[in-house]
Amino acid sequence: MQLLTLIGMLITLASVVFALANTTDVTVSLLGNAFTGPLGVMMLIALALGGLVVALVSTPGTLRRQWRIRQLEKRVAELDKTCASQKERIGQLERGEQPPVLTPTPAFDVNASRLMF
Repeated sequence: MQLLTLIGMLITLASVVFALANTTDVTVSLLGNAFTGPLGVMMLIALALGGLVVALVSTPGTLRRQWRIRQLEKRVAELDKTCASQKERIGQLERGEQPPVLTPTPAFDVNASRLMF
C-alpha cells in the first residue's frame, strides 16, 4: 500500500511540474462551449475526465467479479464442511463404528392433475 502511495505522489508531482511548465493559454471547444486556460491545466482536466470515464466503464465488471468471488467463497466453505463431515464418516467406518442409520426423505410428489387449472 505504501508503494501505491509513493507512486501516486510521484505522479502528482510530475503533473504539477507539467502544469507549471505549460502555461500557454489554449482554447478548447467541447459541445458548443469554449474554454480557455493554460495548456497544462487543460491537459490535466482531460486526463481526469478520461480517468473518470474509465472508472465508470470498469465499475460494473468489477462489481460482477466481486459478487462472483463471494459466491465461490461460500461454495468453497460449503464444500470444506462437506469434506470434513465425509472424512469424519470415513474415520468412523475405518474404526468399525456403526454408521448412523439414514432414513430416506420422501421425494416431492407432483401430481399432474393438481397442476391443471
